[in-house]
Amino acid sequence: MRHYSLEKWVDFARNVVREDEKAKMQSHLQTGCAMCRKELNLWRHLQQAAQRESTYEPSEGAVRIARAIFANANQRAHPPRSAKSELAALLFDSFRSPLLTGVRSAGSASRQLLYGAASYRIDVRIEPQTDSDKVVLIGQVLNSTDPDERVSQVPVTLHKGRKVLAESVTGQFGEFQMECDLERGFRLTVVLPGKGEVSLPLIEPILSPGEAVPQPDDINMVRSRSKVKRKGTRTKG
Repeated sequence: MRHYSLEKWVDFARNVVREDEKAKMQSHLQTGCAMCRKELNLWRHLQQAAQRESTYEPSEGAVRIARAIFANANQRAHPPRSAKSELAALLFDSFRSPLLTGVRSAGSASRQLLYGAASYRIDVRIEPQTDSDKVVLIGQVLNSTDPDERVSQVPVTLHKGRKVLAESVTGQFGEFQMECDLERGFRLTVVLPGKGEVSLPLIEPILSPGEAVPQPDDINMVRSRSKVKRKGTRTKG
């Protein structure tokens, strides 16, 4: 029994063979040739998969994230001539808010920070995780003069010195969230529309009772509290 080549069955599955040859191949299949039938079924399945792939469209969220990641990578590969990022102004710090009379402690390790850069406001909440060495940063970027502006697709990066700890992209309403190890002296950078990169120095998310609140631009003077605690708990044998 004569069998047709793989290339012939590919053309048959794509329906690009001549009509006379197509009739002969169809007749061959009707004789019960299992090998050729298996070959044809394989290429028909591949053709159907290719057709489904051509009609697939990724979600808007996936496209937004991919574009933002590409834009962020392109900015790192080709940084602007002005190497220094603009420093955002600290407008509010929940650790600086005075407690009510008779209240000794706020009873919460979380910290709320509000920064300003031109008309933009960056709201950041730092949430240390219970029974974990992780901290979650939840934030939102808004335009104070144009509340209807949706500051989406904005790259947000968390740094420790020159090391990148975490990266995110703002969502539809300018919101972002990231998680990293509990660190001191880290900073956040946000690439604002039409303004470029803005740096937000973040402070230690947990302070010991009675510990003074360090200045945001003095993060290099903050030392690891865990080391201080270990030294303070040593006993002489």
